[in-house]
Amino acid sequence: MAVTASGIRWIDDIDIAALEADPYPLYARLRAEAPCVFVPALNAYLLTTYDEVRAFLADTDLGRAPSVQPVLERTFGPENILIADGAVHRDRRASVDPPLRRGAVSGYIEDLVRPIAAQEAARLPVSGTYDVVAEYLEPVSTRGLAAMLGIGDVPSETLRRWFHTIIGAAGNYTFQEEPFRRSDEVVAEIKDVLEPILTRLETDPDGSGLSHLLHAGMPPGRIRSREDIYSAFLIELTGGMQEPGHAAATTLLGLLREGTYGEIVADPDLIPTALAEGLRWIAPIGGVFRETTRAVTIHGQELPPGSVVWCMVASANHDERRFSDGGRYQLRRSGPTHLSFGGGRHFCAGNVFGRELARIALEELVAVAPALRLAEAGWAMKGWLFRSPQQLHVTTVEA
Repeated sequence: MAVTASGIRWIDDIDIAALEADPYPLYARLRAEAPCVFVPALNAYLLTTYDEVRAFLADTDLGRAPSVQPVLERTFGPENILIADGAVHRDRRASVDPPLRRGAVSGYIEDLVRPIAAQEAARLPVSGTYDVVAEYLEPVSTRGLAAMLGIGDVPSETLRRWFHTIIGAAGNYTFQEEPFRRSDEVVAEIKDVLEPILTRLETDPDGSGLSHLLHAGMPPGRIRSREDIYSAFLIELTGGMQEPGHAAATTLLGLLREGTYGEIVADPDLIPTALAEGLRWIAPIGGVFRETTRAVTIHGQELPPGSVVWCMVASANHDERRFSDGGRYQLRRSGPTHLSFGGGRHFCAGNVFGRELARIALEELVAVAPALRLAEAGWAMKGWLFRSPQQLHVTTVEA
């Protein structure tokens, strides 16, 4: 085998297109042959095994936010919550955490999301074929997050367009200009919508997520800058709308493929278990990037200080050392906890909200569609950083 920059020819040949199509075969080969290795296409090291990913994310003295992250800076602005550390990161988390903490979520999630999910479920056909992602799961996810943020009047179609456009820019690691241009247009539109709401909330705060972005953790009489708020809003838009709806979609796909959908129909209390396995099987956000603060050796690979490391939670969740037949969805799987929400200081702030929203969405779906199967049109899935069914065609029959 020829030796090149990373030492192994096939690793140097990895490109974004191959990762976008289906990264899991590449992850399996990396875990077997080069579990920590520099990948030129990403200009970063990929770390792919469960124990090492978990340990790296937990060691906040070893990993910090990368000093340079052009795609996310271009999409979300400088010092955004995904790449900030220290005092800046604490401030960003103070603005988003209050309505997303477990106690807060448990106090409002049923009243907020259940009516939305029930309304969207009632629109589904009692028999026939439809795309459950576009016609149900994404509308519930986008409307649920919008209601929490305090922009529930924005139409679901608009929210979904915003979401998909920003996701397109955040995953634009080939640096094409068009996704960034479209994102800039959507950001301008978002600012026009948010500005009058933020102006009102400056003097009349309420319990909404936007109000917390303005006021939470700030000294009396001061508010956060608009740019900080817009940055946090865009990240909540992508993460908050990505993970709940797409985790539910992946879970549903796994259940239908394995023939276990009927088990959650018979016992909806299994839905949280089903969702945990769906999050493990296909992580909605596949990687967390960090930068080494010191020299470290992982799997025999020497990483100098300042090395950018992609901790591939999607790969770790399939690690053969921890998960038997990890590429298969198994409703009643036992084993370690998945890593799809990251770890350390950057553990996903919206993990409770996302899981609860997805749970309610699936509960309402099984109530109206107890007899559901995959349609011949099937599903479409792509992405390595953001991965989920883009379409999921199902057929239901009237009971």
